[in-house]
Order: sequence, then structure tokens, then C-alpha cells
Amino acid sequence: MWPFPPKARRRILLAAALLATAAALAAAYTSGVLPWPGKESPARDTEVAKQDTKIKITAATDFTQKITYLKCGDEETFRSKPADNLVGLNAAQVQKIYSGWAIDKFDSKEVAMSLKVDSYCREHANNTFIGVKDGYVAVFAGRPGPRAIVREITKIPVQQLSAEDIAELRQGMVVKSREELLRTLEGMQSQ
Repeated sequence: MWPFPPKARRRILLAAALLATAAALAAAYTSGVLPWPGKESPARDTEVAKQDTKIKITAATDFTQKITYLKCGDEETFRSKPADNLVGLNAAQVQKIYSGWAIDKFDSKEVAMSLKVDSYCREHANNTFIGVKDGYVAVFAGRPGPRAIVREITKIPVQQLSAEDIAELRQGMVVKSREELLRTLEGMQSQ
């Protein structure tokens, strides 16, 4: 029997039960069955995530970068083989280098990334022309044609212009600089 009085026996049994519970919880935390308090629980597919770090870029990997320009909606896609400094890197390492990009696909055969830019594409940013919109002289981004984007509609009615100016505006009057644009609009306004 027990050499301890009944009160002491209860305390010993309670302490033993607490120690056993603490040991079981410690084993559950260290084995990953339970998440550590204050940390996110591991994803169910942790095994897949562990394997992902083994996938690396090779010299034969197809590298695709897609840029979407939000102001004009145009997209540019660049396809190439990876630069030498990217060969041997895994997805996490590539994400650090291309921090603003979304990695849409990552395997040893292909890496596909995308980026959204709050700007115009090169064509719309670097080209400006004057044309007609809703009966008024308008300033467009891009080259004359269906892909042009209206930047500004002026208060200059087309009907006050000469027939020659109207014909030129309907085809799109390309301007090379901001100064040329302002000079041309000023000239049309004074007619």
C-alpha cells in the first residue's frame, strides 16, 4: 500500500496526471500534430509544400512574364530562358527576387509570372495624337486607330475648324511633344 496519507496520495496522483498531460502535449507540439500556441497551423498538404522547395529552375525552364497595364488594359508577354543567376533557385527564392510579381506556375519545365502596373503600356505612354470625339477635338494616347485611348476631350467644337483641319483630325494628327500639342490646340482654339 501507499506509505503516504490519503491527502498526499491525491496530490501525487494529480501531479502525475498533470505531468503525463504536459508530456503528451509536448509530444503533440513537437511532432506537428498540434500547432504551437500563437502560430498558424500547418497546411494539410505540408508534404507538397516540402516537395516544392525541391523544384528548381534549370537552364531549360521556359520563363514567361506577363505585364498587364491597368490604365490601357494592354498586356505584354515575354518568353525566354532564365538568366544564369536564376538557375538552381526554388519558388521562394524567385519570389524574393521578383517581389511584386505573382508566380502563377512554378515547375522545372515552366515558370509563369504576372505583374499588374498602374500605368500605360509603351505604345500608349509614348504616342499622342489629336483627333475627334463626340464632335469635339480630343487628345488620344497611342497611335491613330481602334486601340487609341481618349485622354482628354477639349471644348473646341470640330464644326468651327476648316475642312482641311477636320480631315486631318479624322485621320489622327500625331504630335511629338507636349509643346507641339499645346501649340496645335491653341491654334485650333483661335479659329
